[in-house]
Amino acid sequence: MVDRVSLVLRTFGAAGPMTLAQVTARTGLPRSSVHRLLDQLAQAGWLAKSPGQTYELGVHAYEVGQAALRHNRLLQAATPVMRAFAHRTGFTIQLGVVDRGDTVYLAKTGGRRSGPTPTAVGQRIPAHLTAVGKVQMAMPQPADRTGPRGRPVAPFHHPATAFAQEMEEIRRRGAAFDRGEAFSGIGCVGVSIGPADHPYGNLAGLSVSAAVGTFEPRELVGPLRIAAREIWERSVATDLAND
Repeated sequence: MVDRVSLVLRTFGAAGPMTLAQVTARTGLPRSSVHRLLDQLAQAGWLAKSPGQTYELGVHAYEVGQAALRHNRLLQAATPVMRAFAHRTGFTIQLGVVDRGDTVYLAKTGGRRSGPTPTAVGQRIPAHLTAVGKVQMAMPQPADRTGPRGRPVAPFHHPATAFAQEMEEIRRRGAAFDRGEAFSGIGCVGVSIGPADHPYGNLAGLSVSAAVGTFEPRELVGPLRIAAREIWERSVATDLAND
């Protein structure tokens, strides 16, 4: 039941108001099950039902989402660092995590030199297409770490040997690049946050994005690493202060 409720709610995270038929098609669940779940979630306040028989995220979903933004220690540590980076360099910087094979963007601060970029907070993109996703997939994981991210696997259209070679190259240089793979014409460079053997290590990453040809991604690896280190140190300091 929890898996089905989660699937239904996640469906609304990528779309606006939807009908019963649309939710059924997107989730692949039986229509009768979807109908029951939608009504129960609407009664509980997680969804809102309109007179036109469409559903959308409700008040409780909004409250929980805002609470997550207010109390997330990583976001608290990253926000001032990202603002300073974008102001200093002029480039757009993003904070992302890998979840169930996707990069999910938690924060984004725009820079004047990058111009408009197509990513958005809360957006999901296959991790193997993004610089911030690649660098997290490539970095070694402690033996006792488990979670929804899973182990890196080659995407079906990407030969396993080529994917493995790319992962090894990312580990060697400590940074990953997206050369228009996620969005045509948009390039990115990404680094991981913190060492892999620390609770905050490699749970998230930073990336800079801009139009291909308007910047040199390799020149931003160093500044990105400095920002990532500062975020990690702020996160650790917050933990120590709360102990």
